[in-house]
This record gives sequence, C-alpha cells and structure tokens, in this order.
Amino acid sequence: MYQKFKTNIIDNYGEIGREWLECLGDKVRNLAAKWNLTNLEVFPNLTFNYVASASREAEKVVLKISIEHDLLRREAAVLTFFKNHGAVDLIDFCDGALLLKKCLPGNSLMDFFPRDEQKSVKIAADVIKNLRSASKKQNNFSEFVPLDTILKDLHHSSNINEDYLNKAKTFAEFLQKTAREKMAMHGDLHHDNIIYDGTENLWKVIDPFGVVGDPTYEFASFMINPIDKIWKQTDAVSLAEERVRTFSQIANADPLRLKQWSFIKAVLCLIWTAKTQNQDRLELVRLFDKVV
Repeated sequence: MYQKFKTNIIDNYGEIGREWLECLGDKVRNLAAKWNLTNLEVFPNLTFNYVASASREAEKVVLKISIEHDLLRREAAVLTFFKNHGAVDLIDFCDGALLLKKCLPGNSLMDFFPRDEQKSVKIAADVIKNLRSASKKQNNFSEFVPLDTILKDLHHSSNINEDYLNKAKTFAEFLQKTAREKMAMHGDLHHDNIIYDGTENLWKVIDPFGVVGDPTYEFASFMINPIDKIWKQTDAVSLAEERVRTFSQIANADPLRLKQWSFIKAVLCLIWTAKTQNQDRLELVRLFDKVV
C-alpha cells in the first residue's frame, strides 16, 4: 500500500532515505507515547510524508512526520502565523513531526471538481481573503520563502521548451517589477489543501509551504489544479477563464496578473517534475499558454 511512499523517499534521498524509513516505525511509537496517541490509522496514498489519524483522549488528531525537518519546522511556523485565519490548528511540534487537530469530516474541495466548479472557486476565494487578513495584523515574514527564490528555478532548467521558458521568465520579470505589495501566502493552495471542518463550519487550509510576495501568486496553485484532470476537460480553456473572472470579482484579483502567474506556476510544475513521466504537466502548460 505504501510502496509509492517508500519509492519516493529512496529515489529522492538515497541511503539517508532508506535509513529514515527503517527508523520510522520506532519514531512513530516514540511520538505516540510522547503525545498519548492511540488508534493510529495511516492515511492512504502517502507521497513524501508519513501521515496518520489518531485519538488523543477524546480528541481526534493527525500525526505528520517528514524526513525534511526544516520544511516541517517552517510549516509549523506558517500554521502559527495563520492561526485564527483559516489554518488547521497546530497542537505541538518537535523533531520533524507535527501534531494537528483533525478536521471532521475533512473532505476537500476536490470533491466539487468538476460537478460544482463555481462553488469550489468561491470557497477558495473566501479562504484566500481570510489568509490575507493575517498579513494585515502581522509583519514578521521571516519564516516565509521569498517568491524571488522560487522563481530562480526558471533559470536553472535546460530541458523545457525554450518558448515556454522564456515566456514564463518575461512574465515573472514583469510581475515582480510591478508588484504593489507583499503578503504572506500559503504557497500551495490547491483543492486537496482546503478541507472542511464541520465542528466550526469552516473551510481550513493544510500543508502550507509558506511564501511571501505578490499576493496574486496565491491563486495560481488552485488555477492549475487538479493537474491531472483540468486539461482533460473538453471546456478546459473556458473553465480556466471562468475561474479568473470569479477570483477577480470576489477577491479583487487582477485578471492579467492571475493568468500570467498561473502560466508561470504551470511551467514551474513542469520543471520540478522534469525527471519523471510528466505528460500532465506538459499538457497543463499548453492549456495555460492558450489562456494567457
């Protein structure tokens, strides 16, 4: 069941990954004892992190463990930054592990695609507005990755179509020069990272990456997702353009900037998966090349 998870870890981290996997069972048991966790159930379809639901007395929680301690430390800091502004509740953090309050029923916006597309876009827009409100109350973005840093990947690729790459670079240069403000962002706000908390009747965000920069970038991950499905829709271009219209109306996003950031994010996704079978990413770039 977890072969993909194991393969991902070994392929990306080599011998260090093998050793981490060998010690993972002991780590889970130690953390379960530390945090008084029972009834652990591992989530299906693990990718790069170990994630399991558990009970903690009468509370339902989620245990998340990563080989990348620094990434998880930043995630904890970002969740704290967005506390009371739409982030899932962080209970504790230590040694490459997070303990989170579990959202119930915890269904994601993926459930709405494509049957109730308009509803999901409106929910995402409201979630983004809530996250933005955190930046208006705080100005310490030290734990967030500058958007400039992410865009450097556009200059470190040699195996992507030059026309697409140059177009993305041109857009990025324009968008960075004309950005009017900087805000703290989730940074990877796609459908699966927006889940429903029935106890509070709120849609909350999980798995933040933590980026600071032009706030329109926040919409890009949602725009290009679901990566393996959106480009297959017969009306894919119209669907993307309707998302642009809705985001511009509800969240005051500039349509041109939104389209350009979406194209850039699609190209970045292609770059980040260049060593894999990434036909979905290539089709995604072709789609947003038509949209922009």
